Amino acid sequence: MMRSGKGTDIASISINSDDLHFWSRLAIFARLLRTNRIDDRTMIQSATHRFRTTFAVVAFALIAVTVVAASPSSAQQTLRIAAVVNDRVLSMQDLQSRTTMIVKGSNLPNNIETHRKLWPQVLRTLVDEQLQLEEAEAKGIKIPEQDLARAKSILEKRNKWPAGTFEKALTNIGVDPVSALTQLRAEIAWTKLVRRRFSSNFKVTDEEVDEVLENLRRNQDKPQSRVSEILLPVDDPARESEILELARRLTAQIRAGSDFAAVAREFSRDAAAATGGDIGWVIPEQLSPELGTAIKSLKPGELSEPVRTIFGFHVLRLADRRLLSRPNPLDATVTLKQVFLPVPPKASSTEVDSQKSIAQAIKESARNCADMDELAKEVRSPAGADLVKMKLRDLAPILRAPVAALAVGKPSAPVRLPGGFSVLMVCDKVEPASPLPSADMIRARLVNKKFGSLAQRYIRDLRRAAFIETRI
Repeated sequence: MMRSGKGTDIASISINSDDLHFWSRLAIFARLLRTNRIDDRTMIQSATHRFRTTFAVVAFALIAVTVVAASPSSAQQTLRIAAVVNDRVLSMQDLQSRTTMIVKGSNLPNNIETHRKLWPQVLRTLVDEQLQLEEAEAKGIKIPEQDLARAKSILEKRNKWPAGTFEKALTNIGVDPVSALTQLRAEIAWTKLVRRRFSSNFKVTDEEVDEVLENLRRNQDKPQSRVSEILLPVDDPARESEILELARRLTAQIRAGSDFAAVAREFSRDAAAATGGDIGWVIPEQLSPELGTAIKSLKPGELSEPVRTIFGFHVLRLADRRLLSRPNPLDATVTLKQVFLPVPPKASSTEVDSQKSIAQAIKESARNCADMDELAKEVRSPAGADLVKMKLRDLAPILRAPVAALAVGKPSAPVRLPGGFSVLMVCDKVEPASPLPSADMIRARLVNKKFGSLAQRYIRDLRRAAFIETRI
C-alpha cells in the first residue's frame, strides 16, 4: 500500500501533530470495520502494523525535535521524514546521501535542481532496498563479510581507487559510505534471496540455448547493432508522466556528457544494469517492435528518445553496427603431412605413370599420420613428411582446394605438382572462430533475463503488501 503526503518541517511535528495522521487512520479503520470490509485477521495485522508505524514516526519526531532545538537550521532538512516503510523511517539525510552518490557516480550536474528532480526516483530505490532487506532478513538470508568485501573490491577497480580505500574514497568525494554500504547489502541480500526462492526457475535447457543459436545462425549476414539500454519500469500507471520525465532528464544529461554506463547502473531496472546496460549484439527482429524501430533510426554513438513498451520507458544507445558474416573456411588452420614422389623434368609417360601408381598406393594404404611418416621413409621421399602449420588461405592455390576438402586423418588423391606427385593428409584442423556467442554465454544471458523478470515481479509484490508513505 502506497501513500504520499506533503513534506513538513520537523520542527512542526509533535505527538499530536496532524502530520502523523493518527486520528485520520483510526477513523478510516473504524469505517472499514463498520462496513465489514476487513476480516478479523486483517484487523489484527492492520492494527499491529499501524501501531508500529505510528510509534516509529512519533519516536523519530521526538528525537528530531530534540536535535532541532540545538541546531534548527541544519537539522530541519536532514531530519525531515522522507518516507515511512512499514515500521522504518527514511530521513531526508538518507535521501540526500544517496542522491549525492548517484549524482557523483553518474557525472550528473551536482546542484540542488538536479537533486530535487531525482528525489522521487531515488526515494523509490531506497524504499525498494528497505523492502528487500526486510524480506531477506525475514527469510534468514545472511550477508557474509567476504561477499561485501568482494563487492567493495569490484567498485574500487571500476572507479580506479586503490585497494582497501572504499570508505575513504567515498568520503573524499563527499559521499556518505553508509549509504553506499546499505546499497551493497541490499543488492547482495536481494540476489541471494531471489536465487534461493526461484532456483528452479533459473534452469535453462539445452533446447533453449540451441534455439537462440539457431536463430543467430539464420540471421547471419544481416546487420547487427551493439545496444545498451536504461529501463525505467512503470509499475503504477499514476506515475507514468513522472517516469517519462525522469527518462527525458537522464537522456538530456547523457547527451550533455554524463556516462551512460554509470547512469544505467544507478537507474536501470533491467538485468543488464550490472554491466552498464550493455545487452550485446542484436538484430532489430530480436527486440520488441518499438525498440527495433528505434534502433534502426540511430547512428553509432547516438541516443534514442525514451521509448514506451509494456515494460516501461527505455533509453537506448547504439554503440556500433556490423555485418555478422559467416566464418571464412579459408581461415581454418591445418597441420599437414605429405609423401612426395618426384618426377624428372624430361620423364617419359611410363615414368610419370609409375610414380602416380605409387602415389595412389600410398593413398590407399595410409590410415593415419604415423603411416605417412613410415611410407615417406619407404619410398625415400626427398621432401620431409612434415609441413608447417598454416591457414588454408596461405597454401599454394594448387594445394588449397584438395586440402580444404579433406577430413582429418584422410589422405588425399595424388596431387600433380610441377616436380612430381604429392599425397597429403590433414593431421589437425582448427576451424576459424565463430562470431556467434558461445553456448555458455547464451545460457548466462538467459539466466540473467529470467532473474531480472522474477526479481521485478517479487519486488512489485512486496510493494503492494507493504505500508509505504512518502513525504516529498
